[in-house]
Amino acid sequence: MSACSYCWSYYMDAMKLSRQTSDASRRKALIREAYTWLQRYFEAEDSEVARTSV
Repeated sequence: MSACSYCWSYYMDAMKLSRQTSDASRRKALIREAYTWLQRYFEAEDSEVARTSV
């Protein structure tokens, strides 16, 4: 589950930074990055569930 924690942490950090920035283009880029990390989180979680359910 460490991959899940790692991805979740990056997702939360990117979202936090997006709320703190005043530049709209930077905010959009950070939100896009955050959702990329969220997708990686779900992929890591699916892999972990598949690995442990066998």
